[in-house]
Amino acid sequence: MIGRRWVTQAGGYAAALACAVVAVACGAAPEADDGGPPVPASWLLARSSPGHVVHVTYGGIPCRDCHDDGFAAPPADVCDRCHDDVRSPLHEAHAADGLGTARPACLDCHGYAANTPARPWACMRCHDQAQGAFVAPVGAHQGEHCGSCHRPHESPSLQPRPCAECHADQVAQGGKHGAQTLAADSCLDCHRTHEPALAASAGCVTCHAAQKKQPIGERSLFAGHDQCTTCHQPHRFARADVRACADCHGGVRVVAERRHGECTTCHQPHQAAAPRACTSCHRGAVKHPPPTPGDACAGCHPPHGASAGRTAGRAVPLAVACTACHQQVGHGTATCRDCHEPHAARPRADAGLCARCHQAPARGVAGTGHAACASCHADAAHAPTRTAPACASCHATQVAAVGRGPARTGHASCASCHTGGPHAPRTAPPTCASCHPVPARTAPRGHQRCADCHEPHGGERRPAATCASCHAGPARTGHGPKVACESCHRAHGPSGPATPPTCASCHPAATRPGLHRAKGHDRCESCHRAHEARPRADRATCSTCHTGIANHEPGATSCIACHPFGDGR
Repeated sequence: MIGRRWVTQAGGYAAALACAVVAVACGAAPEADDGGPPVPASWLLARSSPGHVVHVTYGGIPCRDCHDDGFAAPPADVCDRCHDDVRSPLHEAHAADGLGTARPACLDCHGYAANTPARPWACMRCHDQAQGAFVAPVGAHQGEHCGSCHRPHESPSLQPRPCAECHADQVAQGGKHGAQTLAADSCLDCHRTHEPALAASAGCVTCHAAQKKQPIGERSLFAGHDQCTTCHQPHRFARADVRACADCHGGVRVVAERRHGECTTCHQPHQAAAPRACTSCHRGAVKHPPPTPGDACAGCHPPHGASAGRTAGRAVPLAVACTACHQQVGHGTATCRDCHEPHAARPRADAGLCARCHQAPARGVAGTGHAACASCHADAAHAPTRTAPACASCHATQVAAVGRGPARTGHASCASCHTGGPHAPRTAPPTCASCHPVPARTAPRGHQRCADCHEPHGGERRPAATCASCHAGPARTGHGPKVACESCHRAHGPSGPATPPTCASCHPAATRPGLHRAKGHDRCESCHRAHEARPRADRATCSTCHTGIANHEPGATSCIACHPFGDGR
């Protein structure tokens, strides 16, 4: 039995390997070791493999000990002829696993074929792919020598080195994840020895999903944050080592408000992509409807602005311009917020608001029917040059009176009398005499107030304004009940009698009975008053003309008892 002592003689192995390589390079076709026929030329490269160099060139083992005459591949158990004391716990020769997969034989690891690497065994020839259902492909550490941790022909076959021997820097930086003893090898809490690169990032949820503070789960991660290591640098887990949001979101602008300076004010890294509701800090009632579905506040206050890419790093305005949604024209030099409360459902419309800019008009209409500015300027708030509504929109009765009255031509324009305009309705209108000088000049005393008898907008006589409304006594006595007042009187000229007509115009001398025909009695006003019920016929009245009757029938109180004036006397 040859045993294994020659296998470990590295110096002789290297020398023998070098000689074989030189022989092949010179094109020599060596004889078979038993003096038989030459080895086929196709086997020259295989002859230079590490396995053949050690066993044939250096060890002197004849080819026939392993090969038949045709140089066919030797059987899988050929190595047992000399190395029956060698066992491999990792690769038990000729056995199969539970799924029927054949385990590798010695020749699968110890290279005898052409172009076999010089290293005695190269695990990655097989283990870069999955080996059956239970052996995953080697990811991490595939560039390391497997013999650092694995002992193929020893038991135990696995003798891993402490991670800290190679990864001392990472263990020192690991924070609470690296605080355990090296014997416990805390690296294995997160890492598996042969796992793919960065696979440990997906394992954070194994421990952190159950934590009460900011638990991590499938719904907690969002676009750009799909790995914990996006923000938490591997092996640096202290709070101070978390990457700043600006490392990735450096071009994101933030609304110009001091409390929004920190991303975590609104965004909780482990609470998915949706930010905190604005009302969690801004508790004031917001009645302004959002322009688009979603957070009512963000409709006017987009926290990161609408064009972050164009002005990276700059603060965005506190709110978008009102004209972004409302296309109405402005009101003079006023801004929208001068009249509108942004968080109110409707704009202010009280006179006090308008008076802030329109002081003189507001003073003029205070306490009048024009005090509510919006009653006339309802549609002109955003177009101040627009024509105000006609007076008829509120004063329809007065305008109708102008249209049907006798003065309709001169009274058609409200401004002809209401010279103060709508903002000074208390301004006294001009007197009627300014347009109607003749009636004013000819009106008798007491008739100068035109409005006592005339409706001012139409000019027609008021229905209740009869002569009797002022002259009640005369209207009930004498001629009052019998003759229209206008027959004798005129309120003002030029039409109508300038002075009352004589009695004779209605009572000619031929029709006057009794003593009315006597000379001296033809002056009616001597005894009659137009609005007296009866003529004066007492003794005192008659004695004004008949002075000599003082002693004539001194007991009589009335003269007409004996001196009749009536018909037939």
